[in-house]
Amino acid sequence: MFKKLITLLLTLAATQAAFAQPPQRVGVAADKQTILTLRDAVTMALENNRDIEIERLNTQLNEFDLRAAKGVYDPSLTSQMFYQRQTLPVASILAGGENGRLQTSDFTGAAILSKRLPWQGGSVRVSFDQNRSTSQNLFNALNPQFTSQLAVEFTQPLFRNRKIDAERRQIRIASKRLDLSDSQFRQRAIEIIAAVERAYWDLVFARRDAEIKRESIALARTQLEHNERLVKEGAMAPADVVSTRVEVERRTDEAEAAVEVIQRVENALKALMLPTGIGNSEQWSTALVPAEQPQLKNEAALPVDDALRMAFNNRQEMEQYRLRKDLNKVDVDYYRDQTKPQIDLIASYGTQGLAGKSRTTANPIAGFNQPLFDRINQLSQFAGLPPLAPIDFGTTPDKFIGGTGQSLNNLFRNDYRTFRIGVSINLSLGNRTAKAQLGHALAEGRQLDVQRQRTEQLIEVEVRNALQAVETAKRRVEAARNSRENAELQSRSEQRKFDAGQSTNFFVLDRQNALASARGRELKALTDYTKAVAELQRAMSTTLTSNNVALASR
Repeated sequence: MFKKLITLLLTLAATQAAFAQPPQRVGVAADKQTILTLRDAVTMALENNRDIEIERLNTQLNEFDLRAAKGVYDPSLTSQMFYQRQTLPVASILAGGENGRLQTSDFTGAAILSKRLPWQGGSVRVSFDQNRSTSQNLFNALNPQFTSQLAVEFTQPLFRNRKIDAERRQIRIASKRLDLSDSQFRQRAIEIIAAVERAYWDLVFARRDAEIKRESIALARTQLEHNERLVKEGAMAPADVVSTRVEVERRTDEAEAAVEVIQRVENALKALMLPTGIGNSEQWSTALVPAEQPQLKNEAALPVDDALRMAFNNRQEMEQYRLRKDLNKVDVDYYRDQTKPQIDLIASYGTQGLAGKSRTTANPIAGFNQPLFDRINQLSQFAGLPPLAPIDFGTTPDKFIGGTGQSLNNLFRNDYRTFRIGVSINLSLGNRTAKAQLGHALAEGRQLDVQRQRTEQLIEVEVRNALQAVETAKRRVEAARNSRENAELQSRSEQRKFDAGQSTNFFVLDRQNALASARGRELKALTDYTKAVAELQRAMSTTLTSNNVALASR
C-alpha cells in the first residue's frame, strides 16, 4: 500500500510539473507574442498576400495591353536616303547615250508620315520625295536636275471597317479586360478578407478552447489533491485516486492536441497575412494573440429579398458576366461588320517641283540639223530666195534654273499638281470565314447568358444558406449559453455534495467534463456565429464596406 502511494505521488508531481510549463510549439518562441486585431490582420493580408499581388499585377498587365492597343493610332514616320549610280547599255542615239552606254547617278531622300484615324476607320498618308539626278543623257536640258514631290492620300472605308475594325476591336477588348481585371481584383480581395476572418476566428477559438482544456485539467488536479487528502485520512478508497489521475491524463492529452490545433490555425493565418522570404522568420516565430473575442449581435434579421437584391447588385461575378457580355458584343459587332463588302474611298493630292543647271552642250538633233540648214540657206541665197527661219527647240524657263531651293520653291507654288479620287472594291465571294466567326460569337453570347443564370442560382443558394447559418448560429449561442450556465450550477452543486459525502468522485469528474464540454460548445457557437456573419457579408459582397476597406482605383 505504501509503495502504491509513493508511485501515485510521483505521478502527481510529474503531472503538475508538466502542466506548470507553457505548451511547447515548434518554431514559435514562448516569450514572443503579438497582439493582433482583426483590422490589422486584414490590412497585412491586403498588403502582403501573394494572391492579391498576382491580381494587382494582372491589372497592371491589362493596363499595358490597353496602352499598346491604343498605340496603333500613333503616327509613323519612315525616312529613306540612298545614293545610286547606274550604267545602262543603249542601242539608239535617241536614248541619249554615247558609245552605246548611258550613265546616271541619283541621290534620293524620302519621308513618309502615316497615321490611322481613331474614328470611322480612316487613314492619312503624307509623303515627301527629294531627288538630285545627274545623267549623260544628251537630251536632258537640266543637268544636274533637282526634283521635289509632296503628296497627301486619304483612305476612308465606306462599308467594312467603318464602324469597327481590327484595331478598334482590340482597343475595346483591352479596355473591357482591364475593367474585368479590376473586378477580379476586388473579388479576390473579398475572398482573402473572408479567409482572414475565418482564420482569425479559428485562432480565437483554438486558443480559448486550449484554455478551457487547461482549466479542466486544473479542476481535475484540484480534485486529485482533494482525493489524496481523503485517502490519507482513510475516508476514500485509493481506487478513486487512480480514476482521478486517469482523468487528469486524459484531459492533458486533449490539451496537448489543442496546442497542435493552435499551431495549425495560426500558420494558416500567417500564410494569409505575412510576406514570404527568409527575412520574415522572426514574424513566423512570434505567437499571435487575438485581441478580439466573438460576440453576439442583437440585430434584426435581414429580409431574404433585400439580401438577394444586394447580392445580385454587389457580387463581382455578376459584374464580370456583364463585362464578358460586353466583350462578346464587341466580337459580334466586329464579325458582323466583316461580312460586309469592302469599299474604300481613296482621295489623293500631290504637287511637284523641278530645278536644275542648264546643259552647256548642244542638243544632238539641233547640232545634226544645223549644217543642213546652213547649206539650204546658201542655195536659197544664190537662187534669190529668202533663208529658212531657224527651228526653235525651245529654251528652259528661268524658274527651272537653280538648285534644291528653287525646286522647293516651285513645289510650294503649287503650279504642277495632281488630284485623284476613286473607290477600291474588294468582294469576298462566300465569305464563310467571317460568317462562321459571327455564328461562333453569337453562340458564345447565348452560352454566357446560360452561365449567368446558373451563377445567379448559385448566389441565391449561398445567400439563403448564409442567412440560415446566421440565424441558426444565433440560436445555438443562446442554447449553449444556457447549457453552460446550468453546467456551472451542476458542477458546483455536485462538488458541494461530494464535500458533504453525498456524492462520488465519478459524478464530480463527470460534472466537470460536462462543464468543459458546455464551455466549448458555447465558444464554438459564438465562433460559428461570427464566421457565419462574415460568410453572409461575403455572399452579399459587402465585405469591403463592412471592414471599412477602400481599394485604390487605377
